[in-house]
Amino acid sequence: MKATLLVSSLLVATAASAGVRVENVTRNVQTKAPDGPAQVTLIQDGAVKATSGRSNSMIIKANLITIVDDGKKNYMQMTKEDMKKMASQANAAMASVQEKMKNMPPEQRAMMEKMMGNSLPGGLPSDKPDVYDAKNTGKSDTVEGRKCAVWNLSRNGKLFEEVCVVPFKSLPGKDDVEKSFKELAEAFSEFSKNMPSVGNSVQVRSQIDGYPVRSRSYDAAGKLRDTETVLTKWVEESVPASAFEVPKGYTKKEMPKFGK
Repeated sequence: MKATLLVSSLLVATAASAGVRVENVTRNVQTKAPDGPAQVTLIQDGAVKATSGRSNSMIIKANLITIVDDGKKNYMQMTKEDMKKMASQANAAMASVQEKMKNMPPEQRAMMEKMMGNSLPGGLPSDKPDVYDAKNTGKSDTVEGRKCAVWNLSRNGKLFEEVCVVPFKSLPGKDDVEKSFKELAEAFSEFSKNMPSVGNSVQVRSQIDGYPVRSRSYDAAGKLRDTETVLTKWVEESVPASAFEVPKGYTKKEMPKFGK
């Protein structure tokens, strides 16, 4: 869920000159006790920095995307054109794996799926990609003082997440936020479309009319889990330009290449 909310936060970049600070916290539903530090997104003059709440962050500035690992003090960078090339490489690598697995005996294929299923982004290629759907339940709730509409997200007909959303116009940044949400969604779709499970999941979220202020997930048995991720802060504030720069002394690493 944290990864999902990080992606959602990245998609709310805005060109608003005032700057915006967004904070999400994962916590226990009953006790409200937090599970780790807040996930923070900083936005200023079109630049975005989103942290996972631990040691990783992503900076999007103009055409450059920077992934920073504060724990290891290194970073990787790519342009949107690089992202398209990586998407092409990922597509070719997955197509190759799929073709090889078609000719494997059932037992060997099952073993390969078990070994590789968690190591490939979006999972192994499939002849039948998962079908995702988003539905407004017509219900409402109040989260951290914000009245929100409840949406259900399903995969192959089974609920996997419940989100409560508010209109963009109710949040600081308003029109700029919604505009950039769509722009970044389009940028990431070039990469994620080659990974069906990821791409379809990202695409279905674009159907939701608003920003999720709460997200709860379902387990395999269809029961809501005991944790939730909530929006605790969304304020306009001035963000220093240094927040969108790689700290001095960090080592640059090359982006991984698929199929190498």
